[in-house]
Amino acid sequence: MGSDETLPERVEGEGAEARPFTAAILTGNYVAARSLLQAALPDGLDHVYERIVAPAVEQVGRRWYENRITVADEHLATAVAQAAVASLYPLVRWPAGGPRAVVGCAEPERHTFGARMVADLLALDGWQATFTSGESSLARELDDAGRGEVRLVAVSITLETHLPAARALIQRVREAAPGAKILVGGRALAALPDAATLLGADAVAGSASLAVRVARAWR
Repeated sequence: MGSDETLPERVEGEGAEARPFTAAILTGNYVAARSLLQAALPDGLDHVYERIVAPAVEQVGRRWYENRITVADEHLATAVAQAAVASLYPLVRWPAGGPRAVVGCAEPERHTFGARMVADLLALDGWQATFTSGESSLARELDDAGRGEVRLVAVSITLETHLPAARALIQRVREAAPGAKILVGGRALAALPDAATLLGADAVAGSASLAVRVARAWR
């Protein structure tokens, strides 16, 4: 799958930078995926995430949704993408301190990669960001972190079937940390009018970089 002819058709937002990375993760080529991201890192981590990683992961998800790749194929591609992203962490200068933010997903959401990227960009922007995977509870994380210290809670929802769980989680966050701002995002909200009001959140962000810009006003 090394030529353009063997790649899947583009999705909205996918550009030339994303296509080689898409090919690399679909074929399980970690070395190529890592090299592509590290070469692009001088343009900024937000550039890497928004122009390369996110479009490629979206492409993989679309192929799985259309039954053109198996669940195993999707898991492999996602694992390779996550490993390539992790290779960047030692190369990034992370600010210390900052206001507390908790980022994660409503259970039983298992598509956590987008939330991980949001947490990374928040940390790079000066937040003390804690990422919780789909296996753990944001509510428990709030208890562990200290309710009065958390200024921002960001919740990612990928599947529409998880919207009720996300709304219930946000209600619990409101009760546990009434001073925290709540930001929501994810594929499930793309066609949902007035998602913030429906879920009880303060704002909606359609991308990781937009989430950072929205959150910056709450610091």
